Amino acid sequence: MRRSLRKYGPFLSLTLSLVLAVACGRRTVSESLLPIARKALADSTSVFYGDFGEYPADLSSLAVGLFDCSTDGFEVVEKILTADHFDNITGKPVPDGIADFGGEHIQMLFDKANGPYGGYLEHGNPDFLREQLVRNTIFLTGTRYYNLAVDEYQSGYKDPVKLVLVSSPVAALYGMNDINSMLEQSGTGVKAVGVIEAGIRKALDGADEEGNLSLGVLYSPGGVSSREYETVIRDMAADRGLAGMIQVFNQEGIGIEESMNGDPAYIDTSATVSREGYAGPVSGISYNNIDATLLDRYGFSTKGNSLLFPAGGRNMSGLQLNSVENYVRYHLVSMIERHRRSGSSIPISAIILTDCGFNHVRDIMEKVMRELYDYKRGGIYLYRTSISPDFRFIDPAECAVSEAYSILRNDGNLALRGEKSQLSTFISLPSSSSPESSLGPDGYFRDEYMYARSSGTENITTKVVPLAPRYIDDREFKCIEDCHETFLLIRNSLY
Repeated sequence: MRRSLRKYGPFLSLTLSLVLAVACGRRTVSESLLPIARKALADSTSVFYGDFGEYPADLSSLAVGLFDCSTDGFEVVEKILTADHFDNITGKPVPDGIADFGGEHIQMLFDKANGPYGGYLEHGNPDFLREQLVRNTIFLTGTRYYNLAVDEYQSGYKDPVKLVLVSSPVAALYGMNDINSMLEQSGTGVKAVGVIEAGIRKALDGADEEGNLSLGVLYSPGGVSSREYETVIRDMAADRGLAGMIQVFNQEGIGIEESMNGDPAYIDTSATVSREGYAGPVSGISYNNIDATLLDRYGFSTKGNSLLFPAGGRNMSGLQLNSVENYVRYHLVSMIERHRRSGSSIPISAIILTDCGFNHVRDIMEKVMRELYDYKRGGIYLYRTSISPDFRFIDPAECAVSEAYSILRNDGNLALRGEKSQLSTFISLPSSSSPESSLGPDGYFRDEYMYARSSGTENITTKVVPLAPRYIDDREFKCIEDCHETFLLIRNSLY
């Protein structure tokens, strides 16, 4: 059974012994740590040894670090660069027109060679995933990197980081316990922030005076599951002492991000009638099917070919969604309608958007929720008891960025530089010593090799090098380019 994040979150009180004795180049640390973390802390003969005893005492001038296995990490960098949630003088949560992280240095690790992280769970290998997440943390808190994947030694030098932001939801769920345990025993003062707990903490603020709370969770296929998210929500609500009823309405956002990415299984702009190979919601009465009785509430756009019917007529049994907007409409209406039919008297105060990509359609989402709040049938507002007047969408990454600022400020570790921010970007690549059979046509690992690797070894199957354009494809380049402030800081290295 998977443990909830509450049981191994960043604020878990550890009752671990740490013997500050040195013998044969080793320091005794807790046996509850992963083997790789014990090596990083205490085994000077290991390739993973961190030599944390040499960590700078003053963290303020160091970089803010983060890692992700997808280009979503660059979107989180963009949030760091553009965040203005606090008054930089007083620290109060009031925007002041000045970037919160102005002048900070940032390090970003695009862990491309080891993702997507969800694959380790699908292939039954969570142990290697946990190890890899600690390995990423060791890299960020370290000072060395490879210049090329063919290099035998790490000849590149970088500064260590003062905070680790885990921006991948899967990594935050499965790695925060191990990451925090290692950092707490390192004695460096470096702390970590994960997107899942940060987002849920914000959502819990919507509980009423009796501790009742109703939340929506819009999640992506292949990421953190609804059950996992709901478990963490309930555990964190209990930790906060919310004694009322906690309700969670989950919705798997099938087709939203896929249609944004132009996946032909979900969208075909050239189609004029229902087509073969469509993988989106279809008409029916079961979960994630289009309910014909809700057509007036879905409010589907019929412009152009955004809604497809079978040839020869508008047969509902063959209806297909064919636009990003219609996927968004379908999922939000489905979630809110389930709340209404449940008879709950606790309105949904927030919907947590668990995928960074969902933020690209926030304007559509806001519009749909306004329409539902004002929807009347027979003179009655049908959804006023389902949607709180103070309803909001919650972006966990944005919450994590705010928490990172508060931690650095409270610990006195903000750089407070009067200069432009700097960004150093790195990417993981398959090691040149990897078997040729392990690589696909794109030069990265085949799934059958990547997800079958064994944990607990000293094998170096991937190496972290400075990001260069030859290591990314056109889609990834476009994602980075769309992050305007981020791209401005690294564009010279991408041409």
